[in-house]
Amino acid sequence: MSHRTSSFPLSSVRLLASDFKKAQDVDVRYLLSLDPERLFAPFRREAGLPTAAPSYGGWEAEGLDGHIGGHYLSACAQLFAATGDPILRERLGRALDILAECQAAAGSGYLGGVPGGRKLGRELAAGNVDADLFALNGRWVPLYNLHKTFAGLLDAHTYAGAGPALPMLTALADWWLGISAALDDEAFEKILHTEFGGLNDTFAALAEITGREEYLREARRFSHRAILDPLAAGRDELNGLHANTQIPKIVGYARLAAATGDASFTAASDFFWDTVTGSRSVSIGGNSVREHFHPSRDFTPMVTDEQGPETCNTYNMLKLAKLRFERTGDPAAIDFYERATYNHILSSQHPEHGGFAYFTPMRPHHYRVYSKAQQSMWCCVGSGLENHARYGELIYSHTPDDLLVNLYVPAELDWAERGVRVRLETDFPRSDTATLHVTAAAPTEFTLRLRRPVWAVGMEADVDGQPLGAASPSGVSPEFAVRRIWEGTTVVTVRLAAEVKAEALPDGSPWVSFSYGPVVLASRGGSDGVPGFEAPDERMGHVASGPKLPLAQTPVVTAPNPADAVVLLDRKTLTAELTAALDGDPLSIGLEPFAGIHGERYTVYWPTGTSDAERTAALRRLDELAASAGDVIDSVTAGEQQPESDHHFAGESTRAGGSDGLHWRNATGWFSYTLASQEDCTAVLRVRFRRTEGAGHTAHELRLNGGPLGEPLRSVRDGGTEMQDFTVPAAEGTAKLTFSVHALPGAATGDLLSVELLRQG
Repeated sequence: MSHRTSSFPLSSVRLLASDFKKAQDVDVRYLLSLDPERLFAPFRREAGLPTAAPSYGGWEAEGLDGHIGGHYLSACAQLFAATGDPILRERLGRALDILAECQAAAGSGYLGGVPGGRKLGRELAAGNVDADLFALNGRWVPLYNLHKTFAGLLDAHTYAGAGPALPMLTALADWWLGISAALDDEAFEKILHTEFGGLNDTFAALAEITGREEYLREARRFSHRAILDPLAAGRDELNGLHANTQIPKIVGYARLAAATGDASFTAASDFFWDTVTGSRSVSIGGNSVREHFHPSRDFTPMVTDEQGPETCNTYNMLKLAKLRFERTGDPAAIDFYERATYNHILSSQHPEHGGFAYFTPMRPHHYRVYSKAQQSMWCCVGSGLENHARYGELIYSHTPDDLLVNLYVPAELDWAERGVRVRLETDFPRSDTATLHVTAAAPTEFTLRLRRPVWAVGMEADVDGQPLGAASPSGVSPEFAVRRIWEGTTVVTVRLAAEVKAEALPDGSPWVSFSYGPVVLASRGGSDGVPGFEAPDERMGHVASGPKLPLAQTPVVTAPNPADAVVLLDRKTLTAELTAALDGDPLSIGLEPFAGIHGERYTVYWPTGTSDAERTAALRRLDELAASAGDVIDSVTAGEQQPESDHHFAGESTRAGGSDGLHWRNATGWFSYTLASQEDCTAVLRVRFRRTEGAGHTAHELRLNGGPLGEPLRSVRDGGTEMQDFTVPAAEGTAKLTFSVHALPGAATGDLLSVELLRQG
């Protein structure tokens, strides 16, 4: 289609019985279990008001205070629009009342839970900018945090029509404009070195609502040239970058492309889209390892690490897909949206207690942990509250003369402008048939466009029992169009044929996953060795850090065409049987939809090879390499946001860096982390630095609990790194250990890659 399409408001679509409706209902219960007084306690504190209840803990008490409150506004508004539940509107109203008190008390338009947020504004306006990747003037991503408040107020206005939200938002935006006006372009670009969420997106949307040009100018100012320019020039420089720092920026570029027609925004968003969906995503629709874009030429970390695709990334990629489809009508945008929704998003919420998953490991035989409503306050909890509210946003869309059915999800549409209601009934994907009841209040002419998914090997339709024939072969026609004058109720039946398909990793490495239609299939693996599936209330609790089972225990798919190794057993349950081999023995393995597996280990990706013995030997070498790293008690990867934040990072005159999947931190001052030791063990501290041309190891001093570490037990140079082991003094073996790196006078430290505390003996 050559012209733009428009999405229907969430309030025009109601989900019918399905897994998606169940997930939405569970989401509502989780949301309503949260206490608004606790969520917005940081806002009261920052406004100088007494709090009615203590703030939540976790990230909400460690520097990201108030960020879940912003998501809560968005989720209340979106779920109210999607369900019409008056309790949600009531909760939203209560939250806005609290925020109105806070904004009035602040007196400047400021509104947020950022620790020292108003002071930060004064510092920036005075030209005091100290920006690191995840810290701005000593605060943990404060503009990212503030963006959640911006977005929450915008959503309260857009989805729920909440009267106070827009004036509160414009007052907050004007507060920021006062700060921004004092900064020249160089200082502003420096600020953008720190993660700032999607402030460009929000300012662009606010400009569209208000017509105020200064908001559009500010959206442009948030473009972050260091990211925009390479993408617009068609250069993939994403390796090593924190993925979800970048994706919201590109969502903003896509919105600015539509708002301004600026070719650089269009080129950047299109190239990013092509790159991430084409060469950086796995079959469930997710991307990144340890929150970062790994080198696209090597997906080994994806199948070895327990910190696989992050849910927040896919949350934002779905926003990008929606904007892309609305602008271009690109059917591939819906294909991606469908795959990511049916697999990553639907699976990211526990179907009973509603907890949200942060990481979804692609490592064979691993598992996920889920949030607890009153304890876990991660970013993926905030975005998770919204994810299951928005299932209805792209089931249907329209142009002035077309109604598009994009997703075969049971839902009812009220197309009020045309006096048309559509009820889509289906048990898809457990059934190949979808039935649409199109009811027109008065005769009206339009074209009904039925999407043909990329996975469909056949598609047929009939109107009131009259066959329309078969659509063009797969890949030729992206839709099935029915143009007529619609009157009364017309029944349109669609049948979609699918087959089991195999999908290799984007780097072409010998790993494969299986799908039937849009549904990724996986195997169950029990719960042996898993310490628990609900996240503990502790640092890095969002990581499934229990024992990893050996990769060499994974059966190998030896069929020349891997898809031939799978036989569908039951179309209704989408259960299948995979034939593979291990140690020369053939095995039959049950597969089922990945999104339905919770509370146990699972396998999505399977090793492939003509010889299972050779492939298993290669996997055993990976296991041995991992085992050689030692028994790790605690560790920090320098320059990665969560490991640093969760290890109480502190420092002065320090910067994080990264390149081609490697991350590091250096300083002309100092920086430190706090590691947890264990009782009754002898420990070694292992420190790794990046070797750089002309850099000397004497540029810094290493300290433990304030005292110098002294001479290392051993020092090993391996390629571009240098590893040093130090004895941990016995008297400190049971204490929390503060490790720090200090630059010598007039010098800079080396580039620290990691520090690990290892059990010895």
